[in-house]
Amino acid sequence: MSGRFASLARSAAGVLILLALPLEAASAQTAFGVIGGFNRARFTGSGAVDVASRTAYLVGAVGDFPIRETFSIRPELYFSTKGAEVRTGLGSGADGPVKTFALSYVQLPLLVQLQPGSGGSVRPHLFAGVSVGAVLGCRLGTVDCDDIREINQHGMDAGVLMGGELEFGDIAFGMRYETGVRAVDATVPGNEIYNGVLSFTLRYMLRK
Repeated sequence: MSGRFASLARSAAGVLILLALPLEAASAQTAFGVIGGFNRARFTGSGAVDVASRTAYLVGAVGDFPIRETFSIRPELYFSTKGAEVRTGLGSGADGPVKTFALSYVQLPLLVQLQPGSGGSVRPHLFAGVSVGAVLGCRLGTVDCDDIREINQHGMDAGVLMGGELEFGDIAFGMRYETGVRAVDATVPGNEIYNGVLSFTLRYMLRK
């Protein structure tokens, strides 16, 4: 009986702790907003030969769901363009020896975010997590990737993302880096290319 009582006591204590969690986050507010910015995108990996960065962009929505005063879950959903400038002979009808390999995605990052208490006019944020994306378009120069036999492009992208922001009221300026963990192209095993994206962002939140 004493063992069962001890087990019930532990269970009750666990329930009380879980019930108390929202109370700690009571002063933090659930928020939704918009985010946009520009990317410096470049291919990485063993197959990333004769490539250079290209300027691209992202635009979409962001949420903030507090767990503690200093800890929250941050899902995002945005349209993002990636790729690189590449030197290749592929793609007849393209613009020349150096061509833009342009990829566009609908991107879904799921991030955990750390921030200090609410005091002060400037609040630094740190965040990290994973991101998955579905390909919406792919072009090499002026040619669609589907028309280039040598390109074996994956329809999904996955990466690890980390970054930081400085928040001034409801506006925040940020920088993040996403490194791909799923190859963009795996035509030749051991010679894959991955997305690498450095982003500079502006975020605006609407708080309840």
